[in-house]
Amino acid sequence: MLRRSRTGPALLATLALSAVACGAASYREVRPSEPLAAAAGGLRVSAERVFLTDDTIENGVGDGTALVVELQLANTGPRPYDLAPTALWCLLQLDARRPDLTRLLPPSVNGEGPFPGALPEGGGDLHPIEVAAGQRRSFWILFRGYRFDGSAVPRRITLTLPDADGRTFELVLADPAEGLLRWEVPPTRSTWTVGIQSGSFYGNYVQAMSFSESVSRQASAGRFLWDAGLVSSVMVQVEGKLRSATSSFTGLGLDAHLTLPLFRWGEPTNPVRLGPYLGGQIQTLIEIQPTQKNTAMPQIPAIYGQGGPEIGLDLDVGALRNAATPFPLTPVGANPLPRWSARVGYTHTWIGHGTADGYFTGARFAW
Repeated sequence: MLRRSRTGPALLATLALSAVACGAASYREVRPSEPLAAAAGGLRVSAERVFLTDDTIENGVGDGTALVVELQLANTGPRPYDLAPTALWCLLQLDARRPDLTRLLPPSVNGEGPFPGALPEGGGDLHPIEVAAGQRRSFWILFRGYRFDGSAVPRRITLTLPDADGRTFELVLADPAEGLLRWEVPPTRSTWTVGIQSGSFYGNYVQAMSFSESVSRQASAGRFLWDAGLVSSVMVQVEGKLRSATSSFTGLGLDAHLTLPLFRWGEPTNPVRLGPYLGGQIQTLIEIQPTQKNTAMPQIPAIYGQGGPEIGLDLDVGALRNAATPFPLTPVGANPLPRWSARVGYTHTWIGHGTADGYFTGARFAW
């Protein structure tokens, strides 16, 4: 079982601050490529699951980095086993011949059972672990990370702890030197994109050209990719029935798209994908008026609604890559988010009291 430690007030304050710093983080499970277990002195320990903060995977090691390990302890010896929380350390080893380059991640928070996906309310605490003779205990423990020189180089990740006789032994969590003992990480499921788009509209009611900028949230859902966000536009009427002293309008609205990549080629880590997409946008167009040169009361600008469906082809290039970290991560997954995309599509849009056919061309870039 877990019981409260008599850790000193200064250490408790430091750990509490560390826990609060990690409290708002989101965590992603990374899957070791082979079972993780070790035994010594009547004690067997195994790692059931491993988690890293999303920010660490996507942006690299920083002050908010956290590594969570779910452990199971089996005491096969004749005596109870007590593990103090400060006796369990995570070591990041670069070269066995250079121990001065080894970095240590101290324990910060732990709890009984499986990791709940977030820290307990109030940040949590560290508790000693007691395992009676012939029993098993499962618990999770969080190790705080930090940026250091060489933090972009993969390292050997080990947990060290004393056995029932007090001798230190280690559980290897990952080792890039062995090649296969790595952590498989699923791709990033959502990200922000910025986009640009030009459009041309043709019809009896209006003929116009437009240029738009967008900020969208892009995500994957099975084989599909989707995005939704805000769009800001400038439209110039070449000929038509929209009322504007300058023949131009500024617009603000929403757009959304759903893409099904059907064809794929290139390297798995840098694919090129092509497929159809469906989508649409809706926005409000406001007349751009000339600068007033007299004190006369300005006229109320003309306002129109504009929107309609789109259909076309979407070309996705590349894949979002994980940041370089000391943790040896191997990306897995068949539908990663692209680094950038290009689109060409047809639209039938409603503008004011009429309609127009047209086409869009555009590109989006992830960050």
